[in-house]
Amino acid sequence: MRSPWGEPAEFTLKPGKTTIGRSPDNDIAVPDQSASRSHAELEYDESTESLVIRDMNSTNGTFVHRERITRPHTLQSGDVIRIGEHVLTVHFRDPNAAPTRKEGLGTQLLTRDLVLEALDHHAVLLYKIARQLNTVLDIDTALREVSSLLRVSMGADKCEVILAEQFTDLNELGFPTTIARMAIDQQTAIIIPDMPPDSEKRFGKSALLMRLRSALCVPVMAGDDLLALIYIYKTDPESRPFDENDLHLAVAISHQAALTIQRTQLIKSVQKEQQVRVLLQRFLSPPEAEYIMRDYARTGLLPGLTERRLTVLFADIMDSTGLAEQMGAKRFGELLSKYYHEMTNIIFQHGGVLDKYLGDGLMAVFGMTDAQPDPEVNAIRAGLTMLDRLEFMNSRSTDQIGVGIGINTGLVVAGYVGTDERVEFTVLGDTVNVAYMLEAHARPNRIVIGPGTTGAVAGHFNLRRVGPVEVKGRTKPVQAHEVLREPLEMD
Repeated sequence: MRSPWGEPAEFTLKPGKTTIGRSPDNDIAVPDQSASRSHAELEYDESTESLVIRDMNSTNGTFVHRERITRPHTLQSGDVIRIGEHVLTVHFRDPNAAPTRKEGLGTQLLTRDLVLEALDHHAVLLYKIARQLNTVLDIDTALREVSSLLRVSMGADKCEVILAEQFTDLNELGFPTTIARMAIDQQTAIIIPDMPPDSEKRFGKSALLMRLRSALCVPVMAGDDLLALIYIYKTDPESRPFDENDLHLAVAISHQAALTIQRTQLIKSVQKEQQVRVLLQRFLSPPEAEYIMRDYARTGLLPGLTERRLTVLFADIMDSTGLAEQMGAKRFGELLSKYYHEMTNIIFQHGGVLDKYLGDGLMAVFGMTDAQPDPEVNAIRAGLTMLDRLEFMNSRSTDQIGVGIGINTGLVVAGYVGTDERVEFTVLGDTVNVAYMLEAHARPNRIVIGPGTTGAVAGHFNLRRVGPVEVKGRTKPVQAHEVLREPLEMD
């Protein structure tokens, strides 16, 4: 008889009737609240070697092979009886036969029939295990739960579920590697009921040193993929050796463990993807973030640093130091937060990527993906919308903000750097430096663009030449133009 939380017990039936129930005065006491005080009755007829079970009008019923019995039922060897949370397996033995000592090695392929047989024998325990594991979200916790349940139910000294990535560290985990390697390489369940006298020769010196009495190894499989290994052993020479029932239970739990490992891995993958998506949405519009995430879902990687042609926009608040002194830190902080919120939304609406906030300014780039064509035009439209929005904000407040916007187009090195926990977008190159310097010449409330941008937007906007602009670090000045806010006059 097996219960969900303890080692199995064995009962030898005598001729006549054997009572089963919750009451301790039964021949087989079942300490289970779902069992009736007088639940069922077994009757063994020695002359015909027949065994019959009857349900004694129990509340929750008596089940044989998952079917509730309503009349006397003749049992066969191997039949499985379930009463409440306890499972009894029937075995007919020849009383005159000498007991045999099982030694050596047994292997068993992880077939569908083997799993179904295990489910028959251990339905209640497996239900409890599945219910418990289904609430676990962390893979380490799940594996500890599986290990603990197996160790207790089998009375083992040690049990552990070893993930595939840990197979190279079996020695450090305290398990004889020879037995484990056999199970891993053959992808079969290995049972050693009793260690043979030549255990050192057959299973390695570690098995002898650890005084292994009995061992059981079961691969955890998902299709053809080996996910983990269940390794259980006993050292007490007086302990019950592992038997076929233990093997069946371990195989069935390996199936549960495979589902649990896959589920926790999927949860971890989804959490990781969501974490990256949240990080991306700090500086990308939702459509751009989803565009990047499609590649991430396929490759597991964010776009690295690459050389590409982009349009860079700098927007900086004029005399922010004076404003902060005049308004006070709290008011200025609130104003800056609102400004960033409004401007960032405008950048996202025009397909831009927010590179970073710069204290009292911000930097954005356009053209990171093919999802938004004409990055030069989109950048200028974003700048014009930002100025319009700023005018509206100033009209509703006594706190007046002035900004300068510089835009330039050219080759840069751009991409995503960092870890899963922290991702940053960065853009480097001369094009960035020029856009930054142009912003200083765009005050107040003007947009000044560099030559790379000018050539791409000619005919789209009304431009005015503002003359060469000296850029620190460059030998030659940059020819710049101002984008006028008046619409372009068409012929």
